[in-house]
Amino acid sequence: MDDLQAVNNIISNAVKNSSYITVLISSGVFIIYTIIIKIVDYFKAKNKSKPLYEMANAIKQISENVVKLNQVLDKTFQDAETKEVNRINNIITTTFNSFKASIISYCIDVIIHNNVEHNKDIIKENLYKTISTEYYKVYSIFSAYEHDTVNVATKIKEEWIDSITQECLQVIFNGNSALDRIRQLNNKLTIISEEYSIYTSNKIFNH
Repeated sequence: MDDLQAVNNIISNAVKNSSYITVLISSGVFIIYTIIIKIVDYFKAKNKSKPLYEMANAIKQISENVVKLNQVLDKTFQDAETKEVNRINNIITTTFNSFKASIISYCIDVIIHNNVEHNKDIIKENLYKTISTEYYKVYSIFSAYEHDTVNVATKIKEEWIDSITQECLQVIFNGNSALDRIRQLNNKLTIISEEYSIYTSNKIFNH
Protein backbone atom coordinates (compact mmCIF):
# COMPACT_ATOMS: atom_id res chain seq x y z
CA MET A 1 0.00 0.00 0.00
CA ASP A 2 1.61 3.30 -1.11
CA ASP A 3 0.43 5.27 1.90
CA LEU A 4 1.88 2.76 4.33
CA GLN A 5 5.15 2.65 2.43
CA ALA A 6 5.31 6.40 2.79
CA VAL A 7 4.92 6.04 6.55
CA ASN A 8 7.83 3.60 6.66
CA ASN A 9 9.89 6.03 4.61
CA ILE A 10 9.07 8.82 7.05
CA ILE A 11 10.23 6.71 9.97
CA SER A 12 13.49 5.52 8.45
CA ASN A 13 14.53 8.75 6.75
CA ALA A 14 13.45 11.17 9.44
CA VAL A 15 15.21 9.31 12.23
CA LYS A 16 18.41 9.36 10.18
CA ASN A 17 18.29 12.90 8.93
CA SER A 18 16.06 15.01 11.20
CA SER A 19 15.48 15.98 14.78
CA TYR A 20 13.09 13.97 16.94
CA ILE A 21 10.58 16.81 16.95
CA THR A 22 10.62 16.83 13.12
CA VAL A 23 9.98 13.08 13.13
CA LEU A 24 6.97 13.42 15.39
CA ILE A 25 5.51 16.36 13.49
CA SER A 26 6.01 14.66 10.13
CA SER A 27 4.35 11.47 11.33
CA GLY A 28 1.42 13.34 12.87
CA VAL A 29 0.83 15.38 9.74
CA PHE A 30 0.96 12.27 7.58
CA ILE A 31 -1.56 10.43 9.75
CA ILE A 32 -4.01 13.35 9.63
CA TYR A 33 -3.49 13.69 5.87
CA THR A 34 -4.15 9.98 5.31
CA ILE A 35 -7.34 10.03 7.38
CA ILE A 36 -8.65 13.07 5.49
CA ILE A 37 -7.91 11.45 2.12
CA LYS A 38 -9.68 8.26 3.13
CA ILE A 39 -12.72 10.21 4.33
CA VAL A 40 -12.87 12.07 1.02
CA ASP A 41 -12.55 8.77 -0.85
CA TYR A 42 -15.35 7.35 1.23
CA PHE A 43 -17.80 10.10 0.30
CA LYS A 44 -16.79 10.01 -3.38
CA ALA A 45 -17.04 6.25 -3.81
CA LYS A 46 -20.12 4.46 -5.10
CA ASN A 47 -19.32 1.42 -3.04
CA LYS A 48 -19.21 2.96 0.41
CA SER A 49 -17.94 -0.13 2.19
CA LYS A 50 -14.68 -0.46 0.25
CA PRO A 51 -13.06 2.95 1.04
CA LEU A 52 -14.38 2.72 4.60
CA TYR A 53 -12.70 -0.64 5.02
CA GLU A 54 -9.49 0.68 3.44
CA MET A 55 -9.52 3.69 5.72
CA ALA A 56 -9.95 1.53 8.83
CA ASN A 57 -7.20 -0.79 7.64
CA ALA A 58 -4.91 2.13 6.82
CA ILE A 59 -5.46 3.72 10.24
CA LYS A 60 -4.70 0.41 11.92
CA GLN A 61 -1.48 -0.08 9.99
CA ILE A 62 -0.45 3.54 10.44
CA SER A 63 -0.96 3.13 14.19
CA GLU A 64 1.32 0.10 14.09
CA ASN A 65 3.93 2.18 12.30
CA VAL A 66 3.64 4.90 14.93
CA VAL A 67 4.25 2.28 17.63
CA LYS A 68 7.36 1.21 15.72
CA LEU A 69 8.41 4.84 15.48
CA ASN A 70 8.03 5.25 19.24
CA GLN A 71 10.16 2.15 19.82
CA VAL A 72 12.86 3.50 17.52
CA LEU A 73 12.78 6.89 19.25
CA ASP A 74 12.87 5.31 22.73
CA LYS A 75 15.98 3.33 21.85
CA THR A 76 17.57 6.32 20.17
CA PHE A 77 16.89 8.50 23.22
CA GLN A 78 18.33 5.83 25.54
CA ASP A 79 21.45 5.46 23.39
CA ALA A 80 21.87 9.23 23.25
CA GLU A 81 21.46 9.45 27.04
CA THR A 82 24.15 6.81 27.60
CA LYS A 83 26.53 8.56 25.22
CA GLU A 84 25.89 11.91 26.92
CA VAL A 85 26.58 10.45 30.39
CA ASN A 86 29.83 8.90 29.16
CA ARG A 87 30.85 12.12 27.43
CA ILE A 88 30.31 14.26 30.52
CA ASN A 89 32.06 11.72 32.75
CA ASN A 90 35.06 11.76 30.42
CA ILE A 91 35.10 15.56 30.44
CA ILE A 92 35.00 15.65 34.24
CA THR A 93 37.80 13.10 34.61
CA THR A 94 39.99 14.69 31.95
CA THR A 95 39.53 18.20 33.33
CA PHE A 96 40.44 17.20 36.88
CA ASN A 97 43.48 15.30 35.60
CA SER A 98 44.61 18.44 33.81
CA PHE A 99 43.92 20.44 36.98
CA LYS A 100 46.13 18.05 38.97
CA ALA A 101 48.90 18.10 36.37
CA SER A 102 49.09 21.90 36.38
CA ILE A 103 49.32 22.10 40.16
CA ILE A 104 51.90 19.32 40.52
CA SER A 105 53.99 20.95 37.80
CA TYR A 106 53.98 24.24 39.68
CA CYS A 107 54.79 22.56 43.01
CA ILE A 108 57.70 20.64 41.49
CA ASP A 109 59.11 23.89 40.16
CA VAL A 110 58.80 25.44 43.63
CA ILE A 111 60.51 22.51 45.34
CA ILE A 112 63.38 22.35 42.87
CA HIS A 113 64.07 26.01 42.18
CA ASN A 114 63.05 27.88 45.34
CA ASN A 115 64.66 28.08 48.74
CA VAL A 116 61.40 27.17 50.45
CA GLU A 117 62.49 28.07 53.98
CA HIS A 118 63.37 31.64 52.99
CA ASN A 119 60.47 32.26 50.62
CA LYS A 120 57.51 30.91 52.59
CA ASP A 121 55.24 33.94 52.26
CA ILE A 122 55.81 34.35 48.53
CA ILE A 123 55.39 30.61 47.92
CA LYS A 124 52.11 30.51 49.89
CA GLU A 125 50.71 33.51 48.05
CA ASN A 126 51.73 32.32 44.59
CA LEU A 127 50.57 28.75 45.23
CA TYR A 128 47.14 30.00 46.28
CA LYS A 129 46.91 32.15 43.15
CA THR A 130 47.96 29.25 40.93
CA ILE A 131 45.45 26.84 42.43
CA SER A 132 42.73 29.50 42.28
CA THR A 133 43.49 30.14 38.60
CA GLU A 134 43.39 26.43 37.78
CA TYR A 135 40.14 26.01 39.72
CA TYR A 136 38.43 28.70 37.67
CA LYS A 137 39.72 27.11 34.48
CA VAL A 138 37.90 23.96 35.59
CA TYR A 139 34.82 26.04 36.38
CA SER A 140 34.93 27.66 32.95
CA ILE A 141 35.17 24.30 31.16
CA PHE A 142 32.36 22.75 33.21
CA SER A 143 30.12 25.78 32.57
CA ALA A 144 29.76 24.64 28.97
CA TYR A 145 28.15 21.32 29.95
CA GLU A 146 24.95 20.30 31.64
CA HIS A 147 22.89 17.16 32.22
CA ASP A 148 19.16 17.14 32.87
CA THR A 149 19.27 20.98 33.12
CA VAL A 150 21.99 20.77 35.83
CA ASN A 151 25.14 22.69 34.92
CA VAL A 152 28.30 20.78 35.81
CA ALA A 153 30.07 23.91 37.11
CA THR A 154 27.47 24.34 39.86
CA LYS A 155 28.63 21.15 41.55
CA ILE A 156 32.23 22.08 42.31
CA LYS A 157 33.22 24.07 45.41
CA GLU A 158 35.39 27.17 45.86
CA GLU A 159 36.44 25.86 49.27
CA TRP A 160 38.52 23.29 47.40
CA ILE A 161 41.00 26.07 46.60
CA ASP A 162 41.94 26.53 50.27
CA SER A 163 41.87 22.79 50.94
CA ILE A 164 44.26 21.92 48.10
CA THR A 165 46.53 24.85 48.95
CA GLN A 166 46.92 23.60 52.52
CA GLU A 167 47.56 20.03 51.37
CA CYS A 168 50.32 21.19 49.03
CA LEU A 169 51.92 23.54 51.54
CA GLN A 170 52.14 20.77 54.16
CA VAL A 171 54.15 18.64 51.77
CA ILE A 172 56.30 21.45 50.35
CA PHE A 173 57.47 22.47 53.84
CA ASN A 174 57.67 19.04 55.52
CA GLY A 175 61.48 18.89 55.35
CA ASN A 176 61.76 15.66 53.35
CA SER A 177 63.94 15.31 50.28
CA ALA A 178 62.79 16.92 47.06
CA LEU A 179 62.08 13.52 45.49
CA ASP A 180 60.00 12.37 48.48
CA ARG A 181 57.98 15.58 48.48
CA ILE A 182 57.31 15.32 44.76
CA ARG A 183 56.10 11.73 45.19
CA GLN A 184 53.90 12.71 48.12
CA LEU A 185 52.40 15.60 46.21
CA ASN A 186 51.69 13.42 43.20
CA ASN A 187 49.94 10.82 45.39
CA LYS A 188 47.93 13.41 47.30
CA LEU A 189 46.82 15.31 44.21
CA THR A 190 45.94 12.10 42.37
CA ILE A 191 43.66 11.05 45.24
CA ILE A 192 42.14 14.54 45.47
CA SER A 193 41.44 14.80 41.74
CA GLU A 194 39.82 11.36 41.73
CA GLU A 195 37.67 12.24 44.75
CA TYR A 196 36.55 15.52 43.20
CA SER A 197 35.84 13.81 39.89
CA ILE A 198 33.67 11.13 41.53
CA TYR A 199 31.95 13.72 43.73
CA THR A 200 31.10 15.94 40.75
CA SER A 201 29.81 13.03 38.65
CA ASN A 202 27.62 11.78 41.49
CA LYS A 203 26.15 15.24 42.03
CA ILE A 204 25.36 15.59 38.32
CA PHE A 205 23.86 12.16 37.67
CA ASN A 206 22.29 11.43 41.09
CA HIS A 207 20.90 14.82 42.03
